[in-house]
Amino acid sequence: MFRLPQVLDESDPKEIENARQTLTVLNNVGETSERKMEKKTTLSIVPGDLCPEPELIPDLSGSLPQAVLLIENLQEAEVAAAHPEVKPGGEWKPSECKARHKVAIIIPFRDRQSHLTRLLDFLIPILQRQRLDFRFIVTEQYGNDLFNKGRIMNAAFRFAETLNVDCVIFHDVDMFPQDDRNPYSCPPSPRHMGAFVSNLGYQLWYKEIVGGVLAVSMDDYRYINGYSNMYWAWGGEDDDMGKRILSLNYTIERPHSETGRYSMLKHVKRKRTAPKLIYKLLEIADKRVAYDGLNETDKWTVRKITVRPLYYHLYVDVGAVPEEWREKKS
Repeated sequence: MFRLPQVLDESDPKEIENARQTLTVLNNVGETSERKMEKKTTLSIVPGDLCPEPELIPDLSGSLPQAVLLIENLQEAEVAAAHPEVKPGGEWKPSECKARHKVAIIIPFRDRQSHLTRLLDFLIPILQRQRLDFRFIVTEQYGNDLFNKGRIMNAAFRFAETLNVDCVIFHDVDMFPQDDRNPYSCPPSPRHMGAFVSNLGYQLWYKEIVGGVLAVSMDDYRYINGYSNMYWAWGGEDDDMGKRILSLNYTIERPHSETGRYSMLKHVKRKRTAPKLIYKLLEIADKRVAYDGLNETDKWTVRKITVRPLYYHLYVDVGAVPEEWREKKS
């Protein structure tokens, strides 16, 4: 059995060769699961009936081979050709039953095209096996200035509202599930799907953590007022979200520690800019819920929306960076 390294090393030739050999294993798992699903649904599901809840579907694969994640040269056109059933915008829904959940997967993106292509290729079969009505929204910041993840995710949520989905799942581009029994469905309370991550030793380090993969219903996201718009560069916005969720007396749901595991692809770690500002904002996260977030629509402008074969692509102008967030040079 292939065993996953704690952090996948894309620079190791031996691991890449192992990945290529194991790719056929992953494909066979998917094909076998699809054949099983076709056989079982023909016997048990009448067209027009509601699909089973994802966690009750008996023909999921369970533990997923991870070696394919090391393939670097996968092209977007190859993924689209492999999934002709997926419509523009990355939209798909089951034909043999009516999906219980209409989901938008929102992927904040910057400079990681190879990760994005692999993630789409990896997630599509999982979401299909779970019989979800899904689509992908890739939200990218316009320009090259300091990153504001909260603003581009709030902008993507506003776009998701126009698609009439039941919930959104915010999904980092370098997070890959290790088990397809972790449901990508709409939760009754905010659900931290990516709770047990390889580079964190599969441990839950503190109660507010919600980074990586987070599922939220549309109504809950509006009530929480989305992500804070005040964090620039890298870090802070996810912990802020966890704090505002708990301050509003929500329970943060999490999957089982075995089925809720994720692999995080190795990449160059970006250091935090202005950490003192981040800590200061986190101290008063619960005090800013009412005025800092989704309701501040003047904080971003969607410059362009492109409908690609596998996803909707948003380019978001997040405005000017406050001077105090820029790294001071001595």
